[in-house]
Amino acid sequence: MRSRHIPMTFEEYELLPMEPGWKCEYWDGQAHLAPRYQSALTAIEIKPRPVSSPGQLRPVTQDDEAQLLPAYLAAFSDTIEYCDYEPEQIEALARQALHGFFAGDRGQPLMASRLAVAPPSAAGSKSIAGAALIVIKDDETPMLDLLFVAPDRQRRGLATALVSAAVNELHQLGEKRLMSRYHVGNDQSRAWHQQFGFVEEPDLMLARLYLAVASHELWRREKIGDLTLSEREALLSERERWRAQVDELEKVADAQGLEAVMPGLRYW
Repeated sequence: MRSRHIPMTFEEYELLPMEPGWKCEYWDGQAHLAPRYQSALTAIEIKPRPVSSPGQLRPVTQDDEAQLLPAYLAAFSDTIEYCDYEPEQIEALARQALHGFFAGDRGQPLMASRLAVAPPSAAGSKSIAGAALIVIKDDETPMLDLLFVAPDRQRRGLATALVSAAVNELHQLGEKRLMSRYHVGNDQSRAWHQQFGFVEEPDLMLARLYLAVASHELWRREKIGDLTLSEREALLSERERWRAQVDELEKVADAQGLEAVMPGLRYW
């Protein structure tokens, strides 16, 4: 994935939709869209879940580190997280991310972690199709550290099966809550988290961003002049919802400090 550089007039630039995961600037007769490195922290209650997997699931072991690399690279090589990176840079960072999990750099690896084994190839060999890697943080809260599925195995329920199996193991261990995070510009990851049931933690920076997006969209549509009455009411409601949340979180920040309303200060 690459940043976007689109020739247009300034008037056309002003009417571009604002995307939460991308920052958009204008110079030299072009709109320049580059990733906004903003993540959303989410949480879900741990309770038993059904597991319906299209492939074999098993626990992760230390010996799996190298075998996980091809699926990780295939899953992330064209996503916003590695936008504008060269292939050799992506591979180096992928190795670092996987080694960081097994080395405990981001928290203690948990046996609840699961990987999916693809069916045997024509040659009889098996490969790893994806993994859900869980760590436990300093505050003793489990975190879904890495989740990935190889592109040729996606959209078959494998990510859901992996995390459901991990959640069931965490439930057996008596854990109550699982954290996760995603880049706000990774639409596929955001949609999966929401579908699975993860809910965003209150975040002042994100609320301000979503307020800016909602305000711009209302202004943009009014400028274009194509708003129906119901659409205008919906956009107004969205803007006021985020304005109210920003006001509420700013009051909490004044009373308790920024750490209370910026999860990134605690987790990242």
